[in-house]
This record gives sequence, structure tokens and C-alpha cells, in this order.
Amino acid sequence: MSSPIKTVSVVGPTASGKSALGISIAQELNGEVVNVDSVQVYRGLDIGSAKVPESERAGIVHHALDIRDPNDLMNVGSFREYAMGVLAEMKDREKLPVLVGGSSMYLTILLHGIAELPETPKNVREAVASMGREEQHAELTRVDPVTAARLHSNDTQRVSRALEIYRITGRAPSAIFEEHKFCSQEVVSLIVVLCREREDLYRRINERSEQMVQEGLVAETEQIIARYGDLPILDTLGYKQAREVIQGRLAPEKMVEEIALHTRRFAKRQMTYLRNEPGKRGWVVRPTADEEAWEIVGFDSGSARAREKVKGFRAYSFSRDELISRIKLRMTEPLQATEVWYVYLKVGVV
Repeated sequence: MSSPIKTVSVVGPTASGKSALGISIAQELNGEVVNVDSVQVYRGLDIGSAKVPESERAGIVHHALDIRDPNDLMNVGSFREYAMGVLAEMKDREKLPVLVGGSSMYLTILLHGIAELPETPKNVREAVASMGREEQHAELTRVDPVTAARLHSNDTQRVSRALEIYRITGRAPSAIFEEHKFCSQEVVSLIVVLCREREDLYRRINERSEQMVQEGLVAETEQIIARYGDLPILDTLGYKQAREVIQGRLAPEKMVEEIALHTRRFAKRQMTYLRNEPGKRGWVVRPTADEEAWEIVGFDSGSARAREKVKGFRAYSFSRDELISRIKLRMTEPLQATEVWYVYLKVGVV
């Protein structure tokens, strides 16, 4: 069996600075960026997905961007097949894959594989698609409360896929995935989880939400609808609010506020996942208990206390240059298993 493909991953909540850091790492470590964002795979969905314009990629090759039309939905299985081909080709060229993005399931399936599931028959897909969003989520709650609790009813792509799996197999998707346990070891990674204080992250989210609207998110959404119709992908953050403005269900002056509100909620869910996933997958976690670390302000409480902390959520405090130097050093050594570094980048660095 060949050795696993060694990668660096840059993950974290939306608006935390992943793209800029990923490009910097690729520049310094002879790497290329591989997108692991489930919206950026689609052509034309640029503003709402915060896709880095080609002019800002510093000459670094980016893979897995713009590989599907919005009406040609990509599931995790097809993404993994595509991305594994990219990783293998990069390994042959001795390029370091730098995985960058906020879609946690895309990262997990790259590192650990995916449960083999039968293809969905057309009649099953159509039957599930004919249901309303709330109806879909209610049925999923009945047949698989574990998965339903993890997915919002507006996440129609994943909710409908979970229902399709249940109708095909007669089993709860959560049980199938637990049985599989994502045990593949074809890829290992040094995962850098970008951490920011809550107030700083929320400020960045608010600024990004305003920037998206100013750059023409509504016009981009109108173009997608005019060309492809009302697609499931338009239920994602930003596009959902833009569509509501187009349909007259949301006042234009409320759009930035609504995008920012739902993005902040999404960021909380991302951080919860990034705190819990390493333990579930058996990843090595750093900083260890005996290492000096920065305590990050909590993300899952409405308390006004300025320094409220989440138990066990500690991070290194580095400048960007310090971080890249440490990554360089670590990547000269064997990487036998996926390793996670929680990192707080010093203010003003990214």
C-alpha cells in the first residue's frame, strides 16, 4: 500500500481569513490550493461564496473551483472522487496540496473516505424533491433524529440527500456513517484551525456581508435564476437573502443585517464542529495541556461577559510568519496521522 498523501489544511469559521493564509502557505511551501468549499465548486457563484478572484491568487494554482454548473449538484462522493484525482496528480509533481475551505464534511471525507451508498433511483429523487422543506425535515426527524438535529431545515441539499439514503437503504444515515467510521487513511493532514475572538470574527462577518451586497450579490443571484431557474444551491448563505430581496420578501435595506445574522450563527456551528471533530476522528490535537496557549472567547453563549471561555478550546498565538515557519518545520518530519493545530493569529496579521 502506498504512503498517504501529505497535505496542509486551513479551516475555520467563515470570514476568519482562510483564503489569504492558504495562499501564503502555498507560496512558501511549494504548494497549490485545493478548494474544500461546497459552494465555490460552482461556476458563477462568486460573490456570495467569497471566491478569491484570480487577480488576488498571487499566481498560486487553485483546484476544485468552478468545476460544475449550479444546476449540476455535486455531492460529497463526487467531490471526493474529483479531489482525490487532483491530490494524486499533485503528489506526482511533488506539490504540497493546501486544502482551504469551510465545508467540514468535504474535508472529513477527503481524510477518511465515505460510506458506499447505492445510486438514488430517479423516482426516489423526484419523490423527495416534491416535498416541502419543513415536510422533508419533519420526516428526517422521525426516521433519523440524529441527522435531523445536525441539519437545519433550510439545508435542503443535505436534508433531501439524507432522506434519499433512508428510502433507498431503509436505515438511518447516521447509523450507516457511524458503522463506516470514515476509516480510510489515503490522506493525512496538518490541519490549521484559524481562531478569532468572537467580537473580531463578528466584525469581519459584518464587513464581508456588506461588501458582498455592495459588489452586486443581488445581480449575481438574478443572473443565476435567469439562466438556471430557482436552484437548491440558492438556499445557501447570502444567496438565500438575495433571492428573498428579488422576490420581495425581504427589504433591501435589511439584507446586510440578515446575511450577517445567519452567517454569525453558521460560524458558531462551524466552531462547534471544529472543536468536536478531532476527538471523534482520533486526530492529534495541539496545543497540548502542557503547552502555553491563548484562551478563545466562547461562541455558544449569549452572555455579555467579556472573557467567557469554551471548555477545552485553547489555541497557539502566532504571527503569520511564525506559523508558516512552524508548518515548514513540521512538514519536514513524518506525518503519520492527521494533526490539528488551533491557532490564534495575532491582530493585524491576516
